[in-house]
Amino acid sequence: MDLKAYVRLLRFHWVAILLLTLLGAGAGAAAAQTQSPVYAAKAEMLVTVSASEQPSSEAYQAALLAQQRATSYTTLLTSQSVLRQLTDQMGLPYSVEHMKSHIDASNPKDTAVIDITVKDRSPQQARQIANGLGPAFSKIVSSAEDPAQETAGHPPVKVSTLGPAQLLDHPVSPHKSFDIVLGLAAGLLLGLLWAVVREVTDTRIRDVQDLEQGTDVDVLGVLPRGGRNRDREFRSGLPGSPTQAQAYRWLALTTEIAGRGPGPRAYVVTSPVREDEAAAVAAGLAIALAESGTPTIVVDAQSSRGRLADLLGLSSPWSLADVLEGSAGLEDALRAWREDVPLRMLAGSGTEPGTEAAPLRKADVAELCRRLMRRADAVILVAPPVLTRSDATTVARAVGQVILVTEAMATRMPDLVQCVQRLRSVGVKILGTVLSGERGRRSRPYVSAVSAPTRLDGRQVRREDHGRSHTAEWSPGNGAGPRGASKAEPR
Repeated sequence: MDLKAYVRLLRFHWVAILLLTLLGAGAGAAAAQTQSPVYAAKAEMLVTVSASEQPSSEAYQAALLAQQRATSYTTLLTSQSVLRQLTDQMGLPYSVEHMKSHIDASNPKDTAVIDITVKDRSPQQARQIANGLGPAFSKIVSSAEDPAQETAGHPPVKVSTLGPAQLLDHPVSPHKSFDIVLGLAAGLLLGLLWAVVREVTDTRIRDVQDLEQGTDVDVLGVLPRGGRNRDREFRSGLPGSPTQAQAYRWLALTTEIAGRGPGPRAYVVTSPVREDEAAAVAAGLAIALAESGTPTIVVDAQSSRGRLADLLGLSSPWSLADVLEGSAGLEDALRAWREDVPLRMLAGSGTEPGTEAAPLRKADVAELCRRLMRRADAVILVAPPVLTRSDATTVARAVGQVILVTEAMATRMPDLVQCVQRLRSVGVKILGTVLSGERGRRSRPYVSAVSAPTRLDGRQVRREDHGRSHTAEWSPGNGAGPRGASKAEPR
């Protein structure tokens, strides 16, 4: 993983990582709080060899012998046989294993001193053991050393205690700060591990990078997440947020470039599984095209409910099914959105949930599309999801080109790949995808610029420069996309 991968990991999973880190710190604090305090008492013992009347060379040898004995006694002090004898002599209510885990003995280098540390939950008991350990061990040493050595001319070895044991001012455990830091580190490690596993196993599409890595379909636009009043934000125009409005205008521009051709154009807006987001994207795209001066007609072909009519704030007694069946005229069924904007809508059937509508026929949809393109320069049909309704494929085949809508953190990559394969298998051209609902600072309209090149009139144009490749302004309503698009800088 490179630096960008780690940044991406933190971007999408920072909440879980932070939560697990805090939980780990809390667990460490709780563990430290539940532990009983342990106190320590320290004492020092000195190993001596009597050599007062010996020559200096022999006195030096005696000092070396004392140091050697101190090293041996340090190991002997915590041996099982000695600890058992100490426990019996002092009448301690502890086992040998307990004593061994609570007594530490060390010998500083090049000295005959033995440092002893005794730990216990009771400070008085720790001091008592430390004070009684020296005399008891001195007796053991005296009995262990051969008294015959002294008579044979060898100096006697003795162990004496250097003063009373000193009790430390504060408990030596638990270390609350250490436990908290340890829990914090463990929680952070667990959070990062969870994030890595989630990153590997999560198939949801989250940003443009996922779309570029998962499919070879161009990205036409990135739409920020809508507001709370999503069902009302298209009734009077594009969403009030400048970022959202600009994103839809940029989508209208890239859509006209991708579907450029002579005469009016027709698009099918659909999604792999979810249908609500496709209707919202179609509504915003239609408004953006119409506000730029392009006569536009948007048709609700979802056949399940009047979602598009609700978004645009329109109602009609006639539906798409009525027009296809011939029970209503096309002009009668079309409803104008606003008098000052060339946008009209053909509502869906508004079938109640649970009621199965009659399937659409390709010939009927194609004929309706031809009639609509005689009345507008841009015709947008909102189709049901490709993977859940067969009508989506029927409408797509009748029109010929499709815009796929993917919803950030909701659409899964396997569903998008299967949707693309299904449409291409029946000869449908996929103009590109639209990522809707992306959150965070990357939800900018020109992030839709995407790194992949789009093909325009047989040439490749660069789109990653936030639209600056298209040097001339948009001439709406001419059916040819932005004026001057041929001046795009080739890659």
